[in-house]
Amino acid sequence: MREMFDSISSRYDLLNRLLSFWQDVLWRRSAAAQACALGARRVLDVATGTGDLALELSRRMGPGACVVGLDFAFGMMDVAKRKLNRRGAAGRPGGSVRLACANALFLPFADGSFDAAATAFAARNVADLHRYFAEMRRVVRPGGRVVCLELSHPRGRLWRRLYEFYFYRIVPRLGRWIIGRSGPYDYLPGSLTAFPDQDRLASIMEKAGLVSVRFKNLLGGIAAIHVGQVPPGRSEGEFGARLGQENGRGQWLRDSAGKSLQR
Repeated sequence: MREMFDSISSRYDLLNRLLSFWQDVLWRRSAAAQACALGARRVLDVATGTGDLALELSRRMGPGACVVGLDFAFGMMDVAKRKLNRRGAAGRPGGSVRLACANALFLPFADGSFDAAATAFAARNVADLHRYFAEMRRVVRPGGRVVCLELSHPRGRLWRRLYEFYFYRIVPRLGRWIIGRSGPYDYLPGSLTAFPDQDRLASIMEKAGLVSVRFKNLLGGIAAIHVGQVPPGRSEGEFGARLGQENGRGQWLRDSAGKSLQR
């Protein structure tokens, strides 16, 4: 999986824009708004990829806030790093963004380290959804939010058929044409086939320990934003307790050559 995402990292953003007709940009803005709605100042972007959601979160929170973007694909994170550098050179406002390389199923943070956690277009690629959300619940403080933006299953029969024709027939061909080979975008349709629908995903989030779980369909269910809350009553860890430290769950701010990925 890591190798597949690294292989398309240079064209990942372009493909997302073209294949979604730029809707992915609007959807990330909506997801970021949900993550920041309760005044969050410390937010984790799980499976940050090329950093688009992390940057949107940072823009919304403003100076003094902190976003940590975590991923396991070095190629994707390198694209994110370049985006951060461009933002710094342009002097754009926003909170700080840090990058961490780690496994989303074993998050290298103390309990309650963040005010919120968010993830976009990554849940379909996770082997254990229950653990995925349980880990996000663990590192978010009591009362904080966990937000998931993901492709989903259209509800209307006609709309579903039209979408499935596009997604299963057209998208793989466009992907092969743009990147020049088969593989990554042949995988994409299959990743949605076995993915839970909106109600089942909400149920998985609840079983992972989140409460008040709800979702909002986007474009008739082509995508959906799920929002859950961490229940009160857990002890809150200290933010950044493991910053810059190695443990069994990953390493902060390092690429494959051991160089800093922090802007």
